[in-house]
Amino acid sequence: MNQLKLGIMLNYVSIAITFIVGLLYTPFLIRTLGQVDYGIYALALAVAGYLSLLDLGIGNAIVRYVAENQVNGTKENESKLVGFFYKIFSYIGLITIVLGLSISWNLGNIVSNDFSGEQIKTLQWMILILTINFAVGFILNTFSAVLQAYEKFIFLKLINVIRISLTPILSVIFLFYSSNIIILTTILAFVNIGALFASYYYYKKTLRIKMTFQPIESTLRKEIIKYSLIIFVVAIADKLYWQTDQILLGILKNPEVVAVYALAIQFVNIFMSLSIAINSVFLARVTHLVSETNYLKRLNSLFIKVSKFQTFVLGLFLSGFVLIGEIFIDLWVGESYKLAYYIVIILMSAFSLDLIQNLGLVIMQAKGKYSFRAYSLIICAILNVLISIPIIRLYGSIGTAVITSIFVFIGNVFVLNIYYHKVLKLNMINYWLQIGKLIVITAIIAAGGFVVRDLFIINNWLTLFIFSGFYSVVYCFSIYFLYLSKNEKLYLKNKLSGMKNKL
Repeated sequence: MNQLKLGIMLNYVSIAITFIVGLLYTPFLIRTLGQVDYGIYALALAVAGYLSLLDLGIGNAIVRYVAENQVNGTKENESKLVGFFYKIFSYIGLITIVLGLSISWNLGNIVSNDFSGEQIKTLQWMILILTINFAVGFILNTFSAVLQAYEKFIFLKLINVIRISLTPILSVIFLFYSSNIIILTTILAFVNIGALFASYYYYKKTLRIKMTFQPIESTLRKEIIKYSLIIFVVAIADKLYWQTDQILLGILKNPEVVAVYALAIQFVNIFMSLSIAINSVFLARVTHLVSETNYLKRLNSLFIKVSKFQTFVLGLFLSGFVLIGEIFIDLWVGESYKLAYYIVIILMSAFSLDLIQNLGLVIMQAKGKYSFRAYSLIICAILNVLISIPIIRLYGSIGTAVITSIFVFIGNVFVLNIYYHKVLKLNMINYWLQIGKLIVITAIIAAGGFVVRDLFIINNWLTLFIFSGFYSVVYCFSIYFLYLSKNEKLYLKNKLSGMKNKL
């Protein structure tokens, strides 16, 4: 099995582990820390998360330009590229420390008056620790990005699986002795940095790329900077969408409200990771594809093929969450977090349509057309924040979720689909004829699920898991018989037969 396919499989393994860990670890964390400390912990991660913006799109640029160099360049140019990116990330690491210190010192002037002096002091220490995490991470990220450009997905995804598993294990062990959230943050930073050092060691052992600090061509340098800034703008917009709401709730409301919204965002992140699991391994491959002649037919086919699979996976999880999410949250963390269910439904109603098309963003990056995405997204994201401020005062977390969902649909779905069709020349009419049918079938299955759910008495974990398993089986068989074409059924049978023979 090649690196691409196994990389996708390992991505889904890491998602499964993330879900299982979240299922077991999050309620333990909430009950051990309490709703207030959990809200502070979530807020610290959200505030410090803005330091990740200092990546400036460089990590993505490494993947694209190193992969492009494999097709058209030389080893000498590659050494210069790696040295150039490493030097930039070293500067970024120093800037990160300065900004992190500044945020920490001024935190008392930012958060709501509902935060006590001790809580602010705790936040300051947590942000300092996370600052070190990001600063070291930027420098070492050069080598992880080069590994991704070389499609070394097996190692990268295995390291990610270990990182996801190790953090909660060490945290749970610690929480049996203390509930100090500063130490929890230290464990998180320690594991992240350890994973990056492992990637650096693997890079040195396998690729052996000689890094030089000779200047690269000025035209290439300008092109890289332009491309990176576009990715940077998109990253800002993503932060405005998915982390600013939590920060605004921390400024305008209290830790308890932040805790509920942060829990909802955990579910949104799981849905997001289901989509990124495939797309994260495709940038290098699509970059090679668009460098060929007469690529458009193959690109359209790939876009539809990947989106079908994305829709199938996201449709199962989203429809399942609509059916049993409220019961799940009640059993999982308690009735005080019930509002998180409605927040997730509101956010995912529009965001799921964006997620199934994520390969379109990869195509834009590979073709150097990502600037339009950056401009449209940042405009919608800024409007989202500006409108959310008064809405939060009036309607709290539900209000900001509705506003975010509206702007996600406008900027990430409606506008982009016009661009895909008109500029990238992707056949979006044929795309939606195929994907739309699958969405309709998924909605019908979910509607039937509501009828069947009422026949069950779901009031504990056993009955919840039984119904979930029953619904998953019905969903898969329904898609197989109602949607797949004869060729797709034959392809699936051959794949399953091949897996059976290997086993």
